[in-house]
Amino acid sequence: MSNGRKFNRIILGTFSFAAIVALLGVIFSIGAIDSFAQTDLTTNDSTGDQEMNATGVTQSLGNPFFVEQGRIIGQRVLAVTPQPQLEFSFMANASINTGNVVINAINTGTSVSTLNADGTFRGEGQGILRTEGGGVATWTNQVVGNITPEGTIITRGVGIWSTPSTTGELAFMNNMITVFEVQIDMEGNLSAREWEWG
Repeated sequence: MSNGRKFNRIILGTFSFAAIVALLGVIFSIGAIDSFAQTDLTTNDSTGDQEMNATGVTQSLGNPFFVEQGRIIGQRVLAVTPQPQLEFSFMANASINTGNVVINAINTGTSVSTLNADGTFRGEGQGILRTEGGGVATWTNQVVGNITPEGTIITRGVGIWSTPSTTGELAFMNNMITVFEVQIDMEGNLSAREWEWG
């Protein structure tokens, strides 16, 4: 490989890393969001400031273009040392709001999470979205998260969508970068919201 190609790959890798770090900064700024649009925020003195921050951040993101409800359909332990690592797969019913029409789809994905010493975790995932009309899109993501005292898993992340078609119903999602939040309860039910970034 020529030095020019190596240099270009290094520059591209550095730019990609910087973009992911910047987007993770945005994700941490939505860290105060501990409920979904369908759930009322509880009000008490200790969380009042967080709720006002969460409301402001949610409003600044606008309405999510992607909402889903589903279930964890499989889990397996990949490692216990040096850090616990868990893989899980899910399937969910998704609604994609294009602004003009709502597209219904099935989203299937697998994520691998590594538990940190402080109880938080980080992970990455990939999956395939299939619409009722036959459209297909794929995604990859990077996430950070934690488990609440009630046992709910809350993750926030950055996703990148790809589509094989430049003219299909999901063509608008090709190369789309998103930020999202996923909540998983103790029974394995999940719900997610996703916003286009940029």
